[in-house]
This record gives sequence, C-alpha cells and structure tokens, in this order.
Amino acid sequence: MELSDRKKKILQAIIDDYIASAEPVGSSHILKNHDLGVSSATIRNEMASLEEAGYLEKPHTSAGRVPSYLGYRVYVDQLMNEYRLSIAEINQITHALGKKYIELRRAIDSISDIMSALTDYTAIYTTPSSSLVTISNIKLIAVEARSFVVVAVCHDGSVRNRTIRTAKAYEAEVLEKLSNYLSYRFAGCDVSEFTPEVLSAEKELIPVDGALIDSVFDFLSDIANEAETVDVVLNGTTNIFKHPEFNDIGRTKEFLNFLKKDNSKMIKSLLSATGDTTSVIIGNENPVLKDKDISLVVSNYSLGGSMKGKLAIIGPTRMDYAKVISTLDYLTACINDVMGNDKGDDQT
Repeated sequence: MELSDRKKKILQAIIDDYIASAEPVGSSHILKNHDLGVSSATIRNEMASLEEAGYLEKPHTSAGRVPSYLGYRVYVDQLMNEYRLSIAEINQITHALGKKYIELRRAIDSISDIMSALTDYTAIYTTPSSSLVTISNIKLIAVEARSFVVVAVCHDGSVRNRTIRTAKAYEAEVLEKLSNYLSYRFAGCDVSEFTPEVLSAEKELIPVDGALIDSVFDFLSDIANEAETVDVVLNGTTNIFKHPEFNDIGRTKEFLNFLKKDNSKMIKSLLSATGDTTSVIIGNENPVLKDKDISLVVSNYSLGGSMKGKLAIIGPTRMDYAKVISTLDYLTACINDVMGNDKGDDQT
C-alpha cells in the first residue's frame, strides 16, 4: 500500500506520541495535539485504513492505536525527524572520549556507559578485534641466562611481547639467528596463518632445540587466538525497568534471560550480521527477536587500521529511534576520528 502524505503525517504523529507516552493514541488526541488541517472523522478513517494495511494495531483494552512492526519500519526509514544532540549530551561524549590514553577496554566501557545513560536503554558493545593483524618482524631478546623476551611487531604499529623462561640457557647468537629466520618467514603474514599445521610443519625445518621453538610458537598461536576473540559486554541492563512495557515481570524476565551470558554467542552473531552502516532491527524482523517486543540499533566503530567492533542499543520496540540513531552515529564518528586517529594526539 502506497501511503499518501496525509497518512504518513498521521502515522508519524501516532508513533511520535506513542514513543513519548507508551499509551495507545486515539484520533481525538491527534486532533488536539497536531495541526494536520483535517477533521476528527478524517483522522479516524485514515487510522482505520492504516490499521487495515498493517501499519497500526488496536489493543483490546483501548480505543487508541499503537504501531506495528511494519509501522515502525516505515517510521525509521521515512518519517522520523532527525534528533540533534544537546550541548550537554555532546559534552558527556567528549569527556568519555578524553580517556583515549587509558586502557582501551576501560575507554570503550566508559563510552558504553554514556551511551546507556543518554538513551535510557541497554547498551551493548563487542570488544575490538582485527580482521587483519600482519606481522612486521619478530625479535628474541636475551634477558637473563635462562630467559628471553619474544617481541612481535605488527604493521599497524602494535606490539605483542612475552617473557619466556627456559630450562637451559641459549646463546644470544642462537636467539638472533632464530629471530632473523622468523622475521624472514613470517614478515607480511597475517596471524591467522599461525595454524597448528603451519607451525608444526615449520618446526621441522628449523634446526633449533624443540623446547625453544615450541615456546615461541605457543606465543604466536596466542596472538592468532587473541585476534579472533570477541567479547560481548552489556551496560545499563536495569534501564529496562524504566519502560512501562516491562512492568510485567514475565516480559522483564524474558528480556533479562535474552541478555544473559549464555546467549553471548547468539547476540554476537546477531550484531555481526549487520552491515557497515547503522542498522535497525525491529522486533519480529529477526527470528532471534521474535515475539520479544524489542528492537536493536547497531553501529560500527573503528580504532584505526583493522581494529573494529560493534556498538548497539537494545530496548522496547517503542524506542526513541531518532535519538538512539543520532547518539550512535555521533559516538562512532567520534571514536573513529579520535581513538582511531594517531594524528589527533592533542585532542581531548
């Protein structure tokens, strides 16, 4: 059904007011609060038509209407007004981003807290991971008679290192020759190539003590595993109690069960299935969210190079989509610009 301009205005008014009040919206309310230039009878007729077409639903206990999943989809894609962040909200975000130089996980967690506080919904983020970690060189540096440090320098400038203690002493010349060979062999390689099969085959070609090469290859394997590890972190879970839809203990329990740690793999899969731009998943549009009356807005952040993650807001389908999308877009743009840009060292 192609919506006329009048139907679009009425649908937008209903959804705007329902998001604000959580109460079904009737024709008299629309007539009183919105200057649409039409009569109450016309509004009733148009609302009935929108309901028949599947954009609105009528709760059994009310004469008013509420949006359907289809109505929300049209609203998000075509009707909602742009939300502009206030100066206070921008300052909160800027303050969180000022933590660029503290530990990365704490900085992202702080940003997630701000995201949850600004929207009054639950914030979700995935820890940053890299689809490409490329080795530049590998060094083995003697520290003491029976210990050395193995250092892997990556093309993005990041450094991994580990102190390894050995049962016997190795001469500095042995460590240097092994360093030269490993740098020659693995320079330009993505760490995903450090598979057990590759490392096992490589071990047979290197004429050094097996215990020495095993300790170094264990380190390289751990780098590969680290690059693939992504955690799902939640902030503001109890915000759901602020929304009247979840006054029902059964619905609240279902929401909290959905977010429990055992479901992190499913949530991670749901987030990773979204594209490169901000995505809105409304209720039953995804089987994972079916019959839960919750929606998900997902954005992407980058920390420079190939380090990337997901930021998301989850809440009731009666979500303030315009504010959530604007907040996420602003946050991710700031993260991408400030935290992913080494040239911005003087930014706060």
